Amino acid sequence: MPCTCRTAFDVSENFVAAGEKRGGPQTVQGIQGELIMYVTTIGVFDGVHLGHKALLKEVNRLAQERNLRSRAFVVSHPFEHLTGDFDGLITSHERRILLLSQYLDEVELLDLRCIKDMLAQEFFERILAKDTSVLVVGRDFKFGKNALGDLNLLKELCEDRNITLRTFPDVLDENKERISSSRIRDMIRDGKIEQAERLLGHEYLLEAVVLNVSSFNSKSVALLHTAKELVRPQSGVFQIEEQNLKIRGTLILNGETKLVSQELRLAPGTYLYLRLMGGRS
Repeated sequence: MPCTCRTAFDVSENFVAAGEKRGGPQTVQGIQGELIMYVTTIGVFDGVHLGHKALLKEVNRLAQERNLRSRAFVVSHPFEHLTGDFDGLITSHERRILLLSQYLDEVELLDLRCIKDMLAQEFFERILAKDTSVLVVGRDFKFGKNALGDLNLLKELCEDRNITLRTFPDVLDENKERISSSRIRDMIRDGKIEQAERLLGHEYLLEAVVLNVSSFNSKSVALLHTAKELVRPQSGVFQIEEQNLKIRGTLILNGETKLVSQELRLAPGTYLYLRLMGGRS
């Protein structure tokens, strides 16, 4: 069954992080046949951490300054996913899109399986250059099959298409270390949730699905399933609050994933977003 390479999400009715609705004139394809043009960025954006947010704010600033729309291409997985060297995402595709929508007009999800064999120039022409006026990427950006396209090639291709290329610097934490998704994954695996949240700039939520619920000593115990591709603490006991249902309880990670609470009124199949607070290994 063939996969869908691109899934587009128009999020222009959402709000930017500061709480003000994006506005201002934009070139819209309508009766006069004008073409929508974009300030475009691309990345995996796993976790949508403080480094990503700084880049996204710059994309949005450039778009407003130039009367353009803002857009991100979100690659479903890092390239390491293809080689077996990757051990989990911080955030699901759906949550990444939700977080990105706070900053941008449009988000397009790119399935890594469908773009992995595109040569660098083909990837540029078919994806990056389409309706792009300004392209913003990180300083270590690679693209195309086997990640052979580098910034030097990208600069040449942008010049040929009259696209303005902007490279965005790394964002450092208070210890002058680069903020990266890989660092945050390690913190989460080690149960260092507060440290991870400082680099994320928002709450870390463990996504889980209820398999079944049983009762024990006046408490309810829910057996949960977490997706294998999402990183989580390896073990430990955490106090939690579910983001939507506001249920509080104790999460036990010891091979199985169990949620113990006096407040549980959950049916199998319920999807949960768990905020992990105080914990011990």
